Amino acid sequence: MKPDLIIMDMDDTLMTSNNEMSKVTKEYLLSIQRAGYRIALASGRPTEGMIQTAKNLEMDVNQSYIMSYNGAQTIDLSNNTVVSSQMIDKSAFDEIIDFCRDNQLFALTYHDGHIVYEGSHEYMNIESELTGLPMKKVDDLKTYIQGPVPKAMGVDYETHISELMTHMSEGFNEKIDATTSKPYFLEFMCKGVSKGAAIQDLAERLNLDTRNMIAFGDSRNDIEMFKQVGTAVAMDNASDSVKEYATMVTKSHDEDGIPYALKQLLD
Repeated sequence: MKPDLIIMDMDDTLMTSNNEMSKVTKEYLLSIQRAGYRIALASGRPTEGMIQTAKNLEMDVNQSYIMSYNGAQTIDLSNNTVVSSQMIDKSAFDEIIDFCRDNQLFALTYHDGHIVYEGSHEYMNIESELTGLPMKKVDDLKTYIQGPVPKAMGVDYETHISELMTHMSEGFNEKIDATTSKPYFLEFMCKGVSKGAAIQDLAERLNLDTRNMIAFGDSRNDIEMFKQVGTAVAMDNASDSVKEYATMVTKSHDEDGIPYALKQLLD
């Protein structure tokens, strides 16, 4: 049966270790769209950090969607309209920043097309390098941010982030959930926000069946997406804890794992 939608994570799934989309993968995804298949992107990245890749795949021409900030926003690429948005309010944002400060995390968020941050860290530039967004340093994030934001993030070494995540299996608090996209990124979103929830919402909007969808991912923030779709494909570079939720495992993101799997699934 032809899938209703093929959904892909970006970092370490669609994109290689060099933060590029390989020519093989790009040409394959363009070809299946010409054959009538629909694709979508779901990422922890900010919207602005996804748009160019989507356009490179001609997703705007093909009237597709991207789900950014781990599902906090969904954008209709045919008219560049935000069709769904769930934001962290000011009081919850301040709680997150207090937590980051108390736990010596490098804190950042997103505002007016910039990555806004306070302090410094060895890993402070990684998000900008991945997404292409410029960085803006401020003295105090709680003072600078006076309205809602789609996502906030604490950055630190993998062992510390892992330790903190073990205490957040039920979320950060009653208003905020937490997840990881990379092992050094602790990401905070509104309660109930996930790639899986965004996919379910999009399915209802477009009258699609999530059980007839294929999703590709590699990280903890892809697990809810895997639970939602009929066919969940983990990249070979995914952790074992993510692979446990997968229907199948394909080659790595550096070995064109997406077309490798789709050639089997779509035949």
